[in-house]
Amino acid sequence: MINKVKLGMLSLLLVVLSACGASNDGTTSNENTLLSAQEFGDKINTLKTFNLIDVRSPEEYTMSHIVKAQNINVNGQDFNLKADLLDKEIPVLVYCKSGGRSQTAASILRKKGLTVYELDGGIMKWQGDGLEVETNVKKSNSSYTMALYNEAVSSKGLVLVDFYATWCGPCKMMAPHIDSLKTKYKNTLKVLKVDTDKSQEVSRHFKINAIPMVKLYKDGKEVYNKVGYHSKEELQALLDKHS
Repeated sequence: MINKVKLGMLSLLLVVLSACGASNDGTTSNENTLLSAQEFGDKINTLKTFNLIDVRSPEEYTMSHIVKAQNINVNGQDFNLKADLLDKEIPVLVYCKSGGRSQTAASILRKKGLTVYELDGGIMKWQGDGLEVETNVKKSNSSYTMALYNEAVSSKGLVLVDFYATWCGPCKMMAPHIDSLKTKYKNTLKVLKVDTDKSQEVSRHFKINAIPMVKLYKDGKEVYNKVGYHSKEELQALLDKHS
C-alpha cells in the first residue's frame, strides 16, 4: 500500500516538473539561444521586431558589422545604462567577433529580463559562411586585399603569415615569438601580419572564424595551415622543418 502511495506521489511530481518546463509564451524553457550563423540569419529574417546589437568596440563596428546592427560596446562604461533602455518585450540578438564578449553581454541582458539570442562564433563565423556585412571600404582597405596577399606569399623562400586581431589575447602572446624568429631568420624568412579586422576580403576568402591562425608558404606553395596559439618552439620547429 505504501509503495502504491509513493508511486502515485512520484507520478504527480513528474507531471508538475514537466509543466514547469513550459513558459507562458508557448516556448519551452530549454529553447536553444546559441545560434549558428545560418540560424541567426533566419532569426533576423523571421522576427517581426528585434534589436540586433554588435557588442564590440566602436572601432571594430565601424570597420564592418551585420546590416541593421546597432553598436553597444559591452566593455563600455555606459553598457548597462543603454541596456536598461531596451524594451523587454522585444528579443535581442547579440554578436561580437568570435563569441566571448557576446556571451558576457547576453548574461547581463538576461538578468535584466530580456530574451537574448547569441551568434555562435561571432561575426568571424558569419563572414566565414559568406553572409552579408556592411563594410567601411576606406578603413578595411588599409590592409591586405587578396591581390596584395597573393603577391606577398608568392615570393621565393619562406613566408610566415600571422592572422591576428588587435584585441586577441593569444595573438598578442604570440607576437614576440614571431618577431624574434623574424630577426633570427631574417635572410630566409618573410613575415606577413594580416589584421583580420581590416583585411575583410582576405578573411572572407579563407573563411576565417578563429584566430590566431598561422600559414606557411615555401616558394609560393602553402605547406602549413593551423589555427591556435603557437609557442616559440613550435614556430621554430616549423621553420626548421621547411628551411
